[in-house]
Amino acid sequence: MEKLREIAQTFTDWDWACVAYSVGLGVLGLVWLRRWFREEQVDEPSPSTTIEALIGLGCGLFAFSYVFPEVQKLLVAQLMTEQILPSVSSHLQMGLIGQLVAAGLMVGVWITLRPTLAWTASAPMDPLRPHNHPGSALPGLNPRLIGYALVCVIGLGLAGAVIWKLVHLTWAFAATHGFPFAAPADEPQDVVQLVLDVPFGSRTFDMLLLTVSLGAPIMEEIAFRGMIYPGLKRLLPPSRWPAVVITGLLFSTVHLSWSAALPLLGFGCFLCLVRDRYGLLTCIGVHAAFNFTSLLWLKLAPNASSL
Repeated sequence: MEKLREIAQTFTDWDWACVAYSVGLGVLGLVWLRRWFREEQVDEPSPSTTIEALIGLGCGLFAFSYVFPEVQKLLVAQLMTEQILPSVSSHLQMGLIGQLVAAGLMVGVWITLRPTLAWTASAPMDPLRPHNHPGSALPGLNPRLIGYALVCVIGLGLAGAVIWKLVHLTWAFAATHGFPFAAPADEPQDVVQLVLDVPFGSRTFDMLLLTVSLGAPIMEEIAFRGMIYPGLKRLLPPSRWPAVVITGLLFSTVHLSWSAALPLLGFGCFLCLVRDRYGLLTCIGVHAAFNFTSLLWLKLAPNASSL
């Protein structure tokens, strides 16, 4: 609590305005979420066979957890063999290449075995388009739909962040009164600290913007909502909710942040529902818009981001 008071004392009027705007947008998002769940949602057909579901699930996990980091490591190692000390910008550039290589691998698997990657919405928005093809998801790449889902995501993020703060404060208080386990560190993600440290307009910032707002949404959505989630739906019938929760948990866990775990869990689960309703391209658009606005918010109101 003392730490929060110290942070609040550093706030300018601009910081308070940004916080008020974000809270207002978050409350609107929670209201819109109620409307979202009142509307009918139709489950989308999963991969046609268990084998195809397993291939898609395995490919998504392999591409995200192995191909992406290994490509980045190999490229950085290549720079070092040429006696070039990689800068932060170089690391980000290699990461972006790794993300696109991993995404390309997953798309290549889809070209070979179509049911392993699900592009389409639950009920195709344009039934004349071929099923399970990027073209069938294009109607969902609509600014109005993306904006609607983005505001809902901000509402989930607000709720998750508030719950985490309450849990952390309670845990820390209990730890000082005999509870045997110390509260985990309430630290921001590494990428958040990087955004705060990198000068706006620098080459490093430009590479960070590309990596966070382009590479990450493309790779993560193809992996999690395009392959892992549909595969789990096929393997865990009849309801989609176990697949939604497991996908959200995986998505939250790989980001390695206690403070962001609950908001990322809500984000990961909600994007599964977005994919079912509008298709995979909408998920990529929402994810890109969320990362871009978060990055912009961190640069415009760095003090407020420390709450």
